Amino acid sequence: MANKVQESQTDLMVETKGKLELFFDNYGNKILWGLIGVALVAVAIFVAISIVDGAKQKKEEAAQAALTVAITTDAEVEAYVAVVEQYEGTNAANTAAYMVGAEYLKAGDLENAKSYLAKYTDAEGIAGEIINSLVYMLRGDVAVEENDLQTAEQMYVKALETNNDVYTYERVANKLALTYAAMGNGEKAQQTYKAMVAKYPELKSKYSKYIAE
Repeated sequence: MANKVQESQTDLMVETKGKLELFFDNYGNKILWGLIGVALVAVAIFVAISIVDGAKQKKEEAAQAALTVAITTDAEVEAYVAVVEQYEGTNAANTAAYMVGAEYLKAGDLENAKSYLAKYTDAEGIAGEIINSLVYMLRGDVAVEENDLQTAEQMYVKALETNNDVYTYERVANKLALTYAAMGNGEKAQQTYKAMVAKYPELKSKYSKYIAE
């Protein structure tokens, strides 16, 4: 019985092997060329991605160079606008959008300030977090100029949540407290100052006069 089982298994293996060999005899070339085709497509995709990445890198480098020139030569706002418009999608253009927004706000041009600050997208890294916070702060400043204190409050709160840099945090917290005071909410203004000195005790002597014991 065992021999018959073994013979059956052997016959099945031989039959299966024979079918596989016949299959590859008939279709082996097609499979080979199919695999080669897949490999060629994969290589083409890799090359295309490399070209795109290379183009992105060159665009970023050109944008960084243009932004550096604008900063080091103390250029007019139009130079920063050119970086934003010509190098859209780069980190340098993103930073330039913040700088343009700040300049327009300083000049009292609220519409252009809002427009360019809206072009900014949150960046990563420590430096990015600081700029993210400053952009929210500037949006809050625009809202204050437009007498939209509720929006200003929201922007300042976001700015505080975005960054832990003491200098930036102090600026934003002070603006938020003043906004609460302007809204007639002295209690929240107090809470903002208390939270700030709790987070940064070195600021206590500077703001203690605003905090009721």
